[in-house]
Amino acid sequence: MGLIIAYILFLLNLVWIIPTMYPLYIWKLLTTGSVRRLGDRLLVKVGETWIENNYRISRFLYGVQFEVIGEKFKDLKHDGSYMIICNHQSWSDIYIIQSVLNRKIPLIRFFIKDSLKYVPALGHAWLALDFPFVKRSSREQLKKNPELATKDLENVKKVCEKFNGMPFSILNFLEGHRRTPERMKKLLKKNPYQHLLRPHSGGISVVSTSLRNSLDAFIDLTIVYPTENPSFLDLMSGKIRKLKVFVDVIPRDQVPIEENEQFAPMSKKMKRWVDERWVMKDALIEKEMASK
Repeated sequence: MGLIIAYILFLLNLVWIIPTMYPLYIWKLLTTGSVRRLGDRLLVKVGETWIENNYRISRFLYGVQFEVIGEKFKDLKHDGSYMIICNHQSWSDIYIIQSVLNRKIPLIRFFIKDSLKYVPALGHAWLALDFPFVKRSSREQLKKNPELATKDLENVKKVCEKFNGMPFSILNFLEGHRRTPERMKKLLKKNPYQHLLRPHSGGISVVSTSLRNSLDAFIDLTIVYPTENPSFLDLMSGKIRKLKVFVDVIPRDQVPIEENEQFAPMSKKMKRWVDERWVMKDALIEKEMASK
């Protein structure tokens, strides 16, 4: 059943993307100045409607509900600029985050591997909506040439330049991978968390430093599923009907953003801040799981 619903959503997305995104994307490519900016605004409206339609369809098909918890959630602004961090357990995380925050903040964008721009329909939609594409070196390449890590971070910094001077929302999964039973078992001795993987702070430190003059706040999301090991198909099939999303909004001046771009990739104060957030996040998930 989950596969059928996922396939239906995929087909509906194609039907939506092709007649709406493609004409506006061509408009964007062929125009400049205020005419192009108008195209950008229309594309964002299309993107937000796309997200809303996905949520409405999924609610109709399998009745999923998100309980959003957080006093500062109501203070979010559609014309603000935000950095979003969240725990990562399932492919459904992005869908949940977009559904919860849609039209409350600027259209959420996240870093995508450069090769994914060639994915039919979706790749062009991401390009049209100015999602940041970055080339990242593999672990094997970094072992052979550690200097590539610096080049990767420079690529990230360059991509960030397009967001300066405009409202933006950028999503970061600091764990780098989805939390799965296999990864938790493999990293048992190195991982101090019960429900999370160890976060990496270098990327978000570089992005935050690059955009520090435009940022309004950080949004720390904690998604708590009713089961320990949720899957995207569990959500699509209706096995997960309700879940909680905790929202914490931290003003920019309460986050230790590195001022010196040279030190940003290895910022110790940003690492401490991220680690502290992860300790609180892990304790919150443990409390919620214990209460079930």
